[in-house]
Amino acid sequence: MTTNDTKHDSGIAERTPTGHKIQVITEWDDDGTPSLETLTQFDQGRRRVWRCVQCGDERNEPSGFEQGCPSQPV
Repeated sequence: MTTNDTKHDSGIAERTPTGHKIQVITEWDDDGTPSLETLTQFDQGRRRVWRCVQCGDERNEPSGFEQGCPSQPV
């Protein structure tokens, strides 16, 4: 069984108070195109993270970006 990671991002990046520019990333793990049944089961085969588009840091929730973004100028 092979696993394909299909990534979908929100297309909208928001700036945090600590300088990160975060975007929601959803990754689907499936053997190809997810079936309609798989997609109707909300969390089935899905991983959602928030990623800073500047430094690449990832968190499980948007409030996890407490440290300053290393890509921000001082």
